[in-house]
Amino acid sequence: MKKRLKLFVWEDVLCDYTSGIMFALAYDVEGARKSILSKMDYDSTTVKNDLTKEPLVITKVEGFMCWGGG
Repeated sequence: MKKRLKLFVWEDVLCDYTSGIMFALAYDVEGARKSILSKMDYDSTTVKNDLTKEPLVITKVEGFMCWGGG
């Protein structure tokens, strides 16, 4: 059976003044975590800690949004 990509979403993360969001399209949660970590251009303890949380896994049509803050 062919593996299907899933969208992994971490909400309420990367908190500063407001919370942020991280997401990755991958086959499994470990691949999603590695994909996000590979995009970082510095060593961030916050990102690494936030990625230990369980993500929302999207496998069907879904819509959501995140307002900008400041």
